[in-house]
Amino acid sequence: MFDLLYFPYNRFSKGALEILSRFSINQSINFIFQPILLADVLPCLAIKLIAPTFIQKIHYNVKVSAAVIASVASFVTVASTTNYSLILFGVALASLSSGIGEITFLAMTSHFERGVITAWSSGTGFAGILGATMYLVLTMGLSPSQTIYLMLVIPCIELLAYWLILVRPATLNEPEGGFQPLLEEENESQEDARISEPVEEASQSSCAPGVKQAALKFGQGVKELKYYLGSLFLVYASEYLINQGMFEIMWYKNAPWTMEVQYRLYQVLYQVGVTISRSSASCIHFSKIHIFSILQFLNLILFACEARYAFIPSIWITLVLIFYEGLLGGATYVNAFYSIYIQIPHYRREYALGLASVGDSFGIVVAGVLATVIHNYICQFRV
Repeated sequence: MFDLLYFPYNRFSKGALEILSRFSINQSINFIFQPILLADVLPCLAIKLIAPTFIQKIHYNVKVSAAVIASVASFVTVASTTNYSLILFGVALASLSSGIGEITFLAMTSHFERGVITAWSSGTGFAGILGATMYLVLTMGLSPSQTIYLMLVIPCIELLAYWLILVRPATLNEPEGGFQPLLEEENESQEDARISEPVEEASQSSCAPGVKQAALKFGQGVKELKYYLGSLFLVYASEYLINQGMFEIMWYKNAPWTMEVQYRLYQVLYQVGVTISRSSASCIHFSKIHIFSILQFLNLILFACEARYAFIPSIWITLVLIFYEGLLGGATYVNAFYSIYIQIPHYRREYALGLASVGDSFGIVVAGVLATVIHNYICQFRV
């Protein structure tokens, strides 16, 4: 059940071109394209940045319910209007829902055994396949708005799964007054005591304000997780630049599908690759995930050259490369969080898992800003 709140965010983040097709645009497409991408990533990043300072004191019931409500609102808003500002608002709600959901459920995995991390990663990948495939199939007979209305069943299933299916460990039964962060539990070893000492000193200081304590804890966490944050940043910035800046330019006139179907097919194959690699950590674990990030950056260069020069002779080669792109992105994601789970002590694991998700969000924001610049440049040379 740790995957379905990713569904609307995935659908909108991969479907900016579909949203744009609903307008009779007198302005440049690229003038409208970038705000949609930024609306899709900035709320998610904002919640991930500020949430670690307070979210551990909020009951999981409240967090999950808030994420589901935002998800439902995003679907209804985008499906029910052709007003550009309202659609931007709906996309932002999907991003907010994804941010709350990801940081909540990633933190929740710390209360389960380590195999749940792989299940979570696999589930987010499957949500991507489900979203891309459902949209591809349903829009063959329904309008985009009707398709989005049908997809309202997804967040409803999420809520039912949380309340009726999930078997909750005892540590999720928070006492009255809020959940006490695991970060503040007693240290189990001398090494852990040394690492957490700055946080403890800050909390004992009567003059240190709460904001200062939160900033100190955040800074300490970033320093400790910088390898994973950096790897997630690079792989996500690279693949979102590919997906949002290149995909709609890379279409093949000799292919048996229209431009719109090719674009949707790219998304499905990418998500298949993501899902396969995100499901692999229980079988094989890689600790040197920077290798995947570097390979993804090389992928970005390759796709940029293809978008600019159109040198790949067949769409089938491109489809294989897109599948490979998904494999690299999924492998980086699952191995990053799996490594954090096994390396970070249990009383700091919940905070660390939530904080690490900031890395991919920063990468997506950077991609959203740069995608339009790259898109505009390449379009000068494509007919």
